[in-house]
Amino acid sequence: MWDFLKKFFVIEMLVNALNRLPPMRTPIMDLIYPESVRFNHPKDRLAHSDLGLPEKNIPLITRGSKSYAVPLNETELKVIDPANITPSVSIGAHEANEMRSLGLAQQQQLIDTKINRLRTIARKTTEAMCQQSITGKIEYDIRTSDGTTDIYRVNFGKPRTVDIAKKWNEAGITVAEVVADIGKFLESLQETSDGTDIVFLCRTDVYSALVKIAAGTKNSDLIKVFPDHVLIGNAKFIICNASHWNYKKKANVNAVPEKQIIAIARDDAFKLAYCALDSFEANHAALPFFVKTVVSDDPEELKLIAQLRPMPIPNVDAIRLAEVLV
Repeated sequence: MWDFLKKFFVIEMLVNALNRLPPMRTPIMDLIYPESVRFNHPKDRLAHSDLGLPEKNIPLITRGSKSYAVPLNETELKVIDPANITPSVSIGAHEANEMRSLGLAQQQQLIDTKINRLRTIARKTTEAMCQQSITGKIEYDIRTSDGTTDIYRVNFGKPRTVDIAKKWNEAGITVAEVVADIGKFLESLQETSDGTDIVFLCRTDVYSALVKIAAGTKNSDLIKVFPDHVLIGNAKFIICNASHWNYKKKANVNAVPEKQIIAIARDDAFKLAYCALDSFEANHAALPFFVKTVVSDDPEELKLIAQLRPMPIPNVDAIRLAEVLV
């Protein structure tokens, strides 16, 4: 009975379905972990050497002496074992019975709806992990094999903080003082990062404070206000109101906390790995998204199980945090 549906879930058909679906907006994933830094990792785990952390200069050696053995960059991480993202939806026998009378295009349209739901959940879960990663650690809800919930943890290290002399919503604050603070961010980042594509992420509260400063500034060339960001010289402050649902707290958690700035040199060693899947059907391949089918008898249904094992890898040396509002 299910044979006429299984053709929609071979790899070629699945790729075609994903290409037909509209693009999804995932703020942190798109900005910090764009397509260019995502890769399929052929192993099931990430070793320290797989993280691609920035390299440093080494000492010279005298002529005729042995080579300089490059040490591993210091970090507490030894091996990362990415957890699974496996949402599932079902096509009941009654749905399949209705679909049999439809044309191929109509069947594909209904299947695309199922795939899109799985894709959306998988993408939003990956985005949530990406949001957490820019704090230097991932602490995400995980369901264990016995059905209880726990916290999945990966600690990449703690980003440095930048001290601000005067809060940006205090009386009398000037754009010159904000520029001086931007200089502190850049100077601090240059101590540990080679990145030059630096973005400043903030919520609407910080954006509003900068707009107020701009309104009282005569030099409009120095500070410019746009609907989604403020430009001060070459420093771009982007509104980031992204959030994700925390199952333990039963509340949304902001990617960028209120009153704060997160400055990120996004061109310095940020990566998003998709590790090998725990799936015979996928041949344990490393894929960013895969759907397998499982037939159940009671009730009769075809279960569609999406699978992926993503891991955002931040470079904490290219991140700076600061509280800029009272």
